Amino acid sequence: MPDAKPIKPTLPIRTEDQYHLMIDEVEDYAILMLDPNGVILNWNKGAQKIKGYEEHEIVGHHFRIFYRPEDRDAGLPEQLMGRAKMHGKAVHEGWRMKKNGTAFWGSIVITALHDSNGEIIGFSKVTRDLTERKQAEDRLLQYARQLEAQNQELQQFAYAAAHDLKEPLRKMQLYYSVLLEHLDEPVSSEKNRLSLDRSVEAARRMQQLIDDLLRFSHVAGSIENLEPVDLDKIWQDAEGEFRETIEQLHATVQKTRLPQVNGIPFQLRQLFVNLISNSLKYRDENRPPRIDVTSTTVHLPEKAHAWAGQWFERIDIRDNGIGFDPRQGEKIFNMFERLHGREKYSGTGIGLAICKKIMENNQGFIEATGAPGEGATFSCFFRKE
Repeated sequence: MPDAKPIKPTLPIRTEDQYHLMIDEVEDYAILMLDPNGVILNWNKGAQKIKGYEEHEIVGHHFRIFYRPEDRDAGLPEQLMGRAKMHGKAVHEGWRMKKNGTAFWGSIVITALHDSNGEIIGFSKVTRDLTERKQAEDRLLQYARQLEAQNQELQQFAYAAAHDLKEPLRKMQLYYSVLLEHLDEPVSSEKNRLSLDRSVEAARRMQQLIDDLLRFSHVAGSIENLEPVDLDKIWQDAEGEFRETIEQLHATVQKTRLPQVNGIPFQLRQLFVNLISNSLKYRDENRPPRIDVTSTTVHLPEKAHAWAGQWFERIDIRDNGIGFDPRQGEKIFNMFERLHGREKYSGTGIGLAICKKIMENNQGFIEATGAPGEGATFSCFFRKE
């Protein structure tokens, strides 16, 4: 039978020293001790690996240093300590800050430590970096949102097939029926010529709608890897398409230097083409068109959705056109949405829907602001690495 007696350890160090050695060598978890006020007392290899600080740089600091400014302002570290005091431990997941300023998704457990009299003498704090898991969850959430959005787009597409595509056909049928009723009259008669012109215009609108739908379908179904893109060059290429129109309208385009972002080049070119076209189309007839393009770096946690706490490159395209009711700022991106009548402004109502889809494909988003008679601004937000 095997010997049931426990084997006596042969390590020439004390049990307490073994414990501290084990904690110090753990690399997958940041394990540290806090005093009753939350000041850091020790540091292991896992803490250095996850948070980036050397032991001499961090011991003696309050653990609030690991939290984002907005979380510190909200008192989150103190709330977690209070929860640990009251319930024995506090469990939390959220964005934390490394020494170099980058964020990681940390899963933390703070446990209250007591002496023999039950008094709190400090806390243990264990942190694990779960950024990869968080990013995978966010990607799944993003895919779910995309599926939901695509379902809505399919419904809008069905509406277009039932209404927008049928309307030009009805006009063509009407005008050709008028022609059939007057076969004995010369084709060049004023009435027949008007019917033919209107039929040609209806066919042109139908062709434009079909082209725009195909363009939208291509963008909506596009899943490509992002690559470094010089937005300044992309804008110059897009603006070049409108050089003659800009000269004819005596329009002015002012642009600051645009940054490099990660994106899909041909889609971003289409984005700028659509936005330039929109500004020139909805110009104010009482003044020459003007387009101002500016770039800033912004921090928008409330707008970042799955990328809370991330930084964005914001590109503003501002014009001095007819503008729109600010209450229509979200509705304007819906497919086939027209805020102005077809009689004066041509188009299918798909261009801005394409812009929205392009920004989603490029891991960003787009917003619109404006006021009647004061112009419109389209703001494109690109996630900054």
